[in-house]
Amino acid sequence: MVPIKTFAIGCIITTLTGLVSGAFYSTIAQKPRVQTQQTCKTWQEVKSQIQMIYMGSIGTTTIPDMPSGFKNGCVYGDFGAYTISLYVLKDDFKPRNLKLDKERFLDSSIPRINGTEPIIERQIKNGNILHFFNVCASTRTTNFCKNIPKNTSYTKDSLTCLNNLCIKATSVPEKELVKLWNTAK
Repeated sequence: MVPIKTFAIGCIITTLTGLVSGAFYSTIAQKPRVQTQQTCKTWQEVKSQIQMIYMGSIGTTTIPDMPSGFKNGCVYGDFGAYTISLYVLKDDFKPRNLKLDKERFLDSSIPRINGTEPIIERQIKNGNILHFFNVCASTRTTNFCKNIPKNTSYTKDSLTCLNNLCIKATSVPEKELVKLWNTAK
């Protein structure tokens, strides 16, 4: 027979051990909170960054607002040897196969994508993505850039532009895009 004192101490130790191990295992068993980083930025959230990016590349400070339907869409960027491009998704458009790069777009808070992915061009044609870029940055666009108006918005080859910055948006009437550029001047 075990003395009562030893029995009582044993019970207390067993209870405490059970409480401690129970707390430990329940902590481990819980799923850790995953902090999701919001990668989607809207045009208004990054407009000042965009203005600084283009000001450095082509000497302009004129950045328009986005047309209706694109004001709250996600903004992604890409750049090549000469061209800096931004892609603005339609407000409610959530593409399934859009692959984000690990790096940011030109040290901004804008996520970078590969603009040469076929899904991008297809969704621009479908009207779900708006393309914003500096058109006169490469030798391929020399003919396009001859005799373009200065400080006046214009439309040419399905693009609506002001100086060297253009918007390609198949789902937005040219009249609305021209108005956006005229408001931005």
